[in-house]
Amino acid sequence: MKKRLKLFRKSLGLTQGEFGKKIAMSDVAISHMESGRTALSGQNIKLICLTFGVREEWLREGKGEMMDEGVTLSGRERHLLELFYKLSPKAQQMVIEYTEKLLADEKALRGEEPETEKGERRADTSEKPV
Repeated sequence: MKKRLKLFRKSLGLTQGEFGKKIAMSDVAISHMESGRTALSGQNIKLICLTFGVREEWLREGKGEMMDEGVTLSGRERHLLELFYKLSPKAQQMVIEYTEKLLADEKALRGEEPETEKGERRADTSEKPV
């Protein structure tokens, strides 16, 4: 994986410092990952894939194409993901639950029906006058 990380970074034409800056990591941290002194964590892999559009299967195993086509994150989206991946798993779950509640509240304010987990509309169980 370390060789693919270096190959990918170089394919973008980025130095270790430039690459690291985009994912809030130092050039030393990138150097250590590329040399194998430090293993890439699952969170780092996901952050790299989401930030740069590289396919996780390619980065982890070398299978398939290097890049996902059409994946581009804005600076704000990238920053949000960087912050999210720095949180503990418990804090990440809290953020997910809060965001789901926030989305449900926004739908309610717009007068839209809530959705189930699978994206299906819930059956109306309110009592209606006869």
